[in-house]
Amino acid sequence: MSDQFHEPKARRPLRDVVSDIDRDILRLLMRRHNLLRKMHNAKGFLEPAEEKGLREAWEAAVSRVSRDARLSSRFFSLMQEVEFLPRPEDGEERRVAFNLAPPAAPVKLEMEAPLACRATRAWLFLAAASGQPLTLGPCLMNDPIVDCVKLFNQMGAALTREDGSVAASAAAPMTAPDKVLHVGDSAWNFYLALAFYLGRPSRTKFTGDSSLKLGDFSPLRRLMPSLGARLVHVVPKSDGFPIRVECSGALPDSIRFPAEAPIELAEALLLAAPFNEHPLTIDISAHPDKETLKGRTLPILRQAEARLEENGDVIRVEPAALTIPRRPALPMEAELALFLLALAPALGGKVVLKGTWPRCPGAQSGLALLQACGAELVKGDDAVSCAAAAPITTLTSAALAALDENFPADWLPLPIALAAAAALRDGNAELPALRDSQLRADAQGFLMDLGLDALDGKIRPRAAAPAPEGEEDGEERRVERHPWNAPTPVWALALAVAACAHGARIGFKLGNPGVITALYPAFWALYNSLPEPRMQRPAEKAAPAAPKRRRVITNAIAVLPEPRDEDY
Repeated sequence: MSDQFHEPKARRPLRDVVSDIDRDILRLLMRRHNLLRKMHNAKGFLEPAEEKGLREAWEAAVSRVSRDARLSSRFFSLMQEVEFLPRPEDGEERRVAFNLAPPAAPVKLEMEAPLACRATRAWLFLAAASGQPLTLGPCLMNDPIVDCVKLFNQMGAALTREDGSVAASAAAPMTAPDKVLHVGDSAWNFYLALAFYLGRPSRTKFTGDSSLKLGDFSPLRRLMPSLGARLVHVVPKSDGFPIRVECSGALPDSIRFPAEAPIELAEALLLAAPFNEHPLTIDISAHPDKETLKGRTLPILRQAEARLEENGDVIRVEPAALTIPRRPALPMEAELALFLLALAPALGGKVVLKGTWPRCPGAQSGLALLQACGAELVKGDDAVSCAAAAPITTLTSAALAALDENFPADWLPLPIALAAAAALRDGNAELPALRDSQLRADAQGFLMDLGLDALDGKIRPRAAAPAPEGEEDGEERRVERHPWNAPTPVWALALAVAACAHGARIGFKLGNPGVITALYPAFWALYNSLPEPRMQRPAEKAAPAAPKRRRVITNAIAVLPEPRDEDY
């Protein structure tokens, strides 16, 4: 027996074991995805019977190990919708991400602001429902607007798109056909069509893209009986799309809108009210977003000369013929405009956006935040400018106090991005209060990608890892960053703002840049040309004039040769 004792084998950290299991899960999901594609029919879809069988088998298996409805329902829907990168061809390098590294120089940007996407679709709805002509442009022309045009045309409208503009031709008012309607990936498209259907006896089926399939429309389902309608989810035990709606057309004269229902439905009901048979009164006093409705929807109805009465939080609209302007004025898209203005404190310099600033209270809170960050704001009737003498290095609780209850939770990535930019410059940065669990999870992933930690409400750079053996401490090492997939377009915009803090020294990678393109197609052309983007297309050079043709006159006579026998 040997006297030498063998050292016990070091046990792997449980974290590494769990990471290996996660990679195995990803491989299984990719294999499942590839097999599902083989099961698709000739139209590229999975047959409903096949999907129903897979869902039943999954729910039966889950019921044996868990009572969590998210695992039995939402996780299955996510597996059905998840997408993977295509397999690269031999010798082909896969481009997996965009590198965000704008030059560290003061921004100089002056441009026409992107116009409000929601207001654009509201005007299209009024024109289509009344059959009156309308022209809007230049529009944002993103995926929600394109899907909206297709949706209303399915309902009988006469809308066309050309060169960044949308036009409605004079035609018969659109109807509420009993058919399957696709609303894209925007809930606002759905609410506009739904409000129109609620005002007349009808039934239809609505389909949508991934975010609507994974969404929670249970508050809407509970509200429908009080509106004389019934909403049924096509997929059992699901709260998302696709859904069927059956409407009696007997809307109540007065509706007390509940706080848990989406405010977008109340806005759509008011926009559709002039086309109903009876007046409609909506009491929005209990809803937390009532001021948003007043600032976003009532100006449109007034501009269309609707018969509108506003008594505090009670709004009444009577049926009447509308007067649709041929070219109604559209405000800026506040969500995009705030992030563009934030380039000034992120880089220093000045940003000027031409257009009308929206009246919604959340947009005013956003301007107050930028001003609290030290930026100089000037708001006029036809432009808004934001200037900063130097890039942001501090974001304190005093600045975050500008975020009142009117600031939308969906826009909170903006102050988080500004705080991250300050922290990346080794400044003092604090986080706003994040009450939503999903928002906190998204913020944690965002900060981790930037190499930051959030402790006690403050953001700090993560401690550097120890240098590998053979490498001296302090020696500059290249930081290998993995691409980060933004959960929403607003988070992708936040990464673009925060990346301004490091300039070209360190690039942050965005794995799904198309998430912004779907909302703002011109964004990457703007961002990649910082610090002095030129948003106007260069004038096309005039084509050179064609040389004049000369006519040559001679005395020569053409003589045809004698035909040969083989020619006959």
